Amino acid sequence: MNGQLQSKMEKILQDPYVFQLILDEDPEQDIYNEFDIDQTQQPLGIFNHRLVTVISVKYMNGTFFVLFKHGGEIRGWTSIKNSHYVYPKVTESVKVDLETYTAHPFNSKVMGQMDMMTEFRDRLLASKSYVEVDGTKLEMLFVKGNLRGLVHSRELQKGRNMNDTCIVQSDAPRFRDSNFAIELPVREEDFEAKIVLYFPDLKLIKLQHGSLVSWMHEADVDYDFSQVGDEPPVVQEDVHQYYTDERQKVKAIIDGLLRRQIRLEQDADNAKARLQRIETLYKNLRESKLGKIQVKLWERRKRRAK
Repeated sequence: MNGQLQSKMEKILQDPYVFQLILDEDPEQDIYNEFDIDQTQQPLGIFNHRLVTVISVKYMNGTFFVLFKHGGEIRGWTSIKNSHYVYPKVTESVKVDLETYTAHPFNSKVMGQMDMMTEFRDRLLASKSYVEVDGTKLEMLFVKGNLRGLVHSRELQKGRNMNDTCIVQSDAPRFRDSNFAIELPVREEDFEAKIVLYFPDLKLIKLQHGSLVSWMHEADVDYDFSQVGDEPPVVQEDVHQYYTDERQKVKAIIDGLLRRQIRLEQDADNAKARLQRIETLYKNLRESKLGKIQVKLWERRKRRAK
């Protein structure tokens, strides 16, 4: 086990919390029942190289085991040795610089044979966390909560969060989203808007006016962006994000457990109903004319056997 992962697991044993891993183990190793770690359920298989949520950690016979959830379901316990701890970070809006982008080998393991150039083209993504692979930090990029890729920081064009106002001329070109494909109608008069996001590398800005959102080119806005720093924040672990993430993950786990309990209760009710139907059918058969004859035949056979 690498030193960073071991250090994290030891700390979590002392002060437990919900966290995430990208599993990177032997796909043939076992997953064990969540209630009985001695009972094998299935091989790790398809869950290897997947982003999973870890609910609990155990240390037995010199090995760390994690109870993990994936796809809304608790899958069971499995041992870890080479998996990658997911470090939460300050969330940033980013675009991938396709001119410098080169897919990292680990990205291919996690995302499969996806065409990453097509996946990233013209997309606004959220960088929420990162993993360290062979000494390299790879930022994890999401769209609507779904992991879309792992990219080196130097290949990202990062937005700067802002909260400042500007005057937008009525005929200034404004667009519906960051792709700048659909232009919005000209307004009747100039208006005041809030700058909420700025991309220094791309010279793009995101504006908010009430509940309306639009995108513009820096050159079309009367605002001095020289005061905005060019350097993005250092990619580092954000301990405050643990609390926010844990609340969200725990809520999802509780929701999953409630759904499972409802299914179990429904299954139990269905089994009870089936048993009652069988008992009713058996009773009706015994009391029928044919059934009474058959019962008498059985009784005669029993007497003869004695």
